[in-house]
This record gives sequence, C-alpha cells and structure tokens, in this order.
Amino acid sequence: MKRLVFFTGAGMSAESGLPTFRGRGGIWDEIDARAVASREAWYCGRRHDARLCRQRVLDFFNPIRRAILSHEPNEGHRRIAALEACHEVTVITQNGDDFHERAGSTQVIHLHGEALRNASTLHPHESYPIDPAHPDLHIGDKAPDGSQLRPYVVFFGEDLEMPLWRRAVNAIRDADALVVVGSTLLVHPAADLLAYVRPDCPLWCIDPEEVTLPEGCRQATCLHLCATDGLRQLCKNW
Repeated sequence: MKRLVFFTGAGMSAESGLPTFRGRGGIWDEIDARAVASREAWYCGRRHDARLCRQRVLDFFNPIRRAILSHEPNEGHRRIAALEACHEVTVITQNGDDFHERAGSTQVIHLHGEALRNASTLHPHESYPIDPAHPDLHIGDKAPDGSQLRPYVVFFGEDLEMPLWRRAVNAIRDADALVVVGSTLLVHPAADLLAYVRPDCPLWCIDPEEVTLPEGCRQATCLHLCATDGLRQLCKNW
C-alpha cells in the first residue's frame, strides 16, 4: 500500500464544466480579484459603500455555488477516489468545490475553503452548511453569532487555517508519491507545500500548459495532458 498525495487546482474541475481562475482564459483575466474575493472588499470598515462592496462579493460567489451544484465530478475525480481501494490517498485541493468528496475521496484537505459552506464574518474559520436548494447568500443573512454570513473561503489577503496547513505538510512529508493536477503553482503559500516533498518521493505534474515549479523545488515529471487523460495514464501503474 502506497501513501499517495494529489495536489489539485482549478484544472482538475475544468472538465466538470467549472472555469479556471489563472492561466489562459481564467476568470482573473476578466475580473478584478481584489474587488470580488479579497479581505479588503469584505471587511471594508466604515466606507460609505460597504454594503455595495459586500454585495459585489456575494454576486460573484453565488453563481459559482450554483455552478458547483449543477455539475458533477469527472473521471479524473473518480480515478483518484478509486485508488483508495488499494492505497492510502490524501487529496490537498485549492478548489472550493466538493467534487472530490462526491467522487468518493474520504481524505480531502481544502486549503482555500469550501464554497458550499457559509462562515461567520466575525469568526471566518467557523463554518456552517448551506441549504443546497437555496444556496445564495444575501445581505442580512446572519450567522449564529449575529454577524453577516459570508462564503467559507479564504479571501485574498487572509491567512490559511493553520490546522489544515499542518495536515497538508504532514501528508506531503509522508507521501510515497505526489501528483500535482491542474494547478499553475502560482498561488502562495499553497505552492510552497512542494518544498516538503522528500528527495526520494516521485513528483508528477499533470497540466496541458507549462507549469512553473516554485523556486528551489526539484524537477518533476510533467504530463502535458488534461486532468482526466493524465490520471488515466498515470494511475494505470498503481
């Protein structure tokens, strides 16, 4: 039994119909991330347009939630989940969707939060389930502590949750193989996790585009394929 770790980014879910964020044709090519997904935009203090700023954030995330609920895991998600029959598998994902869980993966670390959960504005690391039938958040929706509900995601300018980070670091340190799927590795500190890969641990990157490995990271074996095709080719050896 091998300890396999998969580090997944937006390209993992692109074949399920979700858009990517960075790279060619990504969302951030068209939309200012700071205006719709930053700590500054949400926690805008006493600014006269504070309500407008928060509404802009919700107007960005609500359609993403609906898109996640209306799409399904793809073959790549299912291939990763199927490996649990023979191996110890951990998924570390930058994605806010729940496709890995729906495909059957049981050990999933969401570094950047979960779009299908709500959080408290006062305590953003406390999360609450959403009603899938009514996933949209509105100004005036309150958390149990009385503060405005917000998406349970890590906004730009916010720190990652340390317990999740430590779990991810430990998983990579213990890995017998690490596979990066559909991540540009341009988002930090998430990409810094590759610094914890053991010298004897095989490292693969699956992405149709060129992937820039973080400075100081050793070389990887790159498969310039989409997530499903790359996983189909790689996983047949396991």
